[in-house]
Amino acid sequence: MRPRRFRQFTTRTKEWETFQDLVPSLPPAPLTSPLFTVFPPEIRNRIYTLALESEDVLPDKDSHSLYQQNDFYYRPGYKQPKRIQTALLQTCQQIYGEASLLPPAVNEHTFWFYRSPPHVNDASSPLNYFRKMTPKQRAQVQHLHLFTQQYFLEDNDWSQIWNGLIISSNGPGLPECRIAPKKITITLRHTDWWFWENNDPLGIDPFRPGRTHAAQMGEAVSADDAARAWGNRFSSIPCLEELVIEFETIMRKRDQLDSILLSALEWKFPVQADKGLYLISDPKSKSAYTWVGAKEAELKMHRRARPFDLDTETGPESGQEQETVPAAPNLVPFDPQSLSSTNNTTGLADRPQPPDADSEFYVVFLTWRKHRVQE
Repeated sequence: MRPRRFRQFTTRTKEWETFQDLVPSLPPAPLTSPLFTVFPPEIRNRIYTLALESEDVLPDKDSHSLYQQNDFYYRPGYKQPKRIQTALLQTCQQIYGEASLLPPAVNEHTFWFYRSPPHVNDASSPLNYFRKMTPKQRAQVQHLHLFTQQYFLEDNDWSQIWNGLIISSNGPGLPECRIAPKKITITLRHTDWWFWENNDPLGIDPFRPGRTHAAQMGEAVSADDAARAWGNRFSSIPCLEELVIEFETIMRKRDQLDSILLSALEWKFPVQADKGLYLISDPKSKSAYTWVGAKEAELKMHRRARPFDLDTETGPESGQEQETVPAAPNLVPFDPQSLSSTNNTTGLADRPQPPDADSEFYVVFLTWRKHRVQE
């Protein structure tokens, strides 16, 4: 028999149903399918995972589901809405029992602080988002992806989101549930840095409260000030084992970002400092890429036309004509030799730039992993 109808989970328009775990009304049928009699559980789990990973929504005939190139959320991996197809879970009790908790486990849960796609529900509210899951689903969450404007990290006590992320039980005597991710990815887009539209120099220091100007990086601060900085707030997520930060800027600022990355290799984020557990950078994890998006002038015009940093943001007005969307953006491994015939990488901003230089973005990923540190 099929379980009760299971609502499809999608990052586009719908969410998880909050009903309790399903209890079949009839006994299970004999397992005669080769899926169970021939394939071992490891192979079945791989099949389930492939089927339940999020995928791009098929564009309609007018391509209205595709993002525009000058949307702030348009980037590699984010060219259109995504959804998880859950029809597989409706086929039989055995499949549902083996695979129903895979969607929250194998997919990342993405939040936008701010400038999110307009169709995303609870884009800036993890609490509301996770309340719509059952306790067993919440317990399977492994990976959170946060798109964060720089002022959100530095001028807001962002970690309080996680301090308060304890989901109340639905009945008396039942335990509460805290989301316990093992991995967090933080993405800083080119348009997330302070005053990118004014071409301000890049500056960031996770152990300083408030905005860090380029000239202030590395300056000592008091212990009280450092305690308020976002880099010292991962202790609210003691289960965290891995942090990935994706840094992005325009190509002409590559030398500024490379300088920040040298400092970032020394960043040490306390998770359980009383036990000597910190997130330590892995230099071998550093990987650099480029991709081509909208020109800066188009991004600036888009910002003035549609203020996406407001919580009340909406999509294009109904009937608004949309431009043709280019091919999906792709990350291309960065090749320093493509910029110059020499190995000198300084003074990049002073060099003659190719015609598309203001639409080429420089992206670097760096990973921190939990380690015990001897103080």
